[in-house]
Amino acid sequence: MQGGDLNCNATNCSHNFDRQCKAGSINVGGQNAMSISGTNCTTFIDRAESSFVNSLDAVDTDVYNIRCEAYKCVHNENKACYADKVQIDAQNACCDSFRCE
Repeated sequence: MQGGDLNCNATNCSHNFDRQCKAGSINVGGQNAMSISGTNCTTFIDRAESSFVNSLDAVDTDVYNIRCEAYKCVHNENKACYADKVQIDAQNACCDSFRCE
C-alpha cells in the first residue's frame, strides 16, 4: 500500500495488537478473487491454533509492505496495494478493501 491506512480486525491473529499488525509485512492472497470472500491475509496465524507468541519487539507492518496477489482488484498494481485504506476482516481474515475491476 503506497501511503494509506492499515486496520486489522482479525483480533484472533497472533500478529494483531490492538488492531495493529505486527507481522512486519502482509500478503493478501486470492489470485482469482472476484469478491471480498475470495481474498485472504496469508500472513494470518490463528492465535488459538498456534504456539506462536508475539514478543514486545514485534515489528509494525508498514503500509508499504502489503503485497497483493488479488490480480483483479482495482487497487493492485504490480502486486502492490494502492488502496487509501486496507482493512482485514474480523471473521475470515479477508481483505475488506478488495474491489473487483
